[in-house]
Amino acid sequence: MDRHSDLAAEGNPQKKPRPMIPYLPKQNLTIVAVGDALEANAVRATLEGLNYRTTTHWIGSRAELLKLLAGEIPTDDTVVLSCHGDEQGILVPEEPPITAADLRTHARLDGKTIVNLGCETHAMAAAFHAAGASHYIAPTDSPDGTAALAFVTNLFFLRTYDVPLDEAVRRAAAFHPECEQFQLNRIS
Repeated sequence: MDRHSDLAAEGNPQKKPRPMIPYLPKQNLTIVAVGDALEANAVRATLEGLNYRTTTHWIGSRAELLKLLAGEIPTDDTVVLSCHGDEQGILVPEEPPITAADLRTHARLDGKTIVNLGCETHAMAAAFHAAGASHYIAPTDSPDGTAALAFVTNLFFLRTYDVPLDEAVRRAAAFHPECEQFQLNRIS
């Protein structure tokens, strides 16, 4: 018994020592916050509660986002883009959006899994794959903002229990009709 167990047992001879809590390795994940930070903070707190070790990049400019996507700013193998999007691409406050053409020119995402929470960013799947992403998950339309948080929470909860990515996306998308817009694209 360790020192704390000995002390507990001394005070109450009937009390059994507590078992040791096993170490559970954390999975690393990068969150990229573009624009307002409320969603990124909620995603970060939730994922850390699910035993992920997160690194958050608070993006201040279009140039910084392009450097991150080009691999000049290191990221983990799984990247969550907490951003806004539209038919043009990823919106950057006060600057032109990051378009599919920008990704094809600048991005280097070899083997990464990208979860893009920005509206309508599913249309960028081919550009993310051209940049080397192995998996790309994004909404096909404009889900309610709370749906993005619900989807990402369910997705990574399932991944914590080793549910395969394609099944985890399917089940997380089935959580609510607004979440159904999130779809997985992968390179075969």
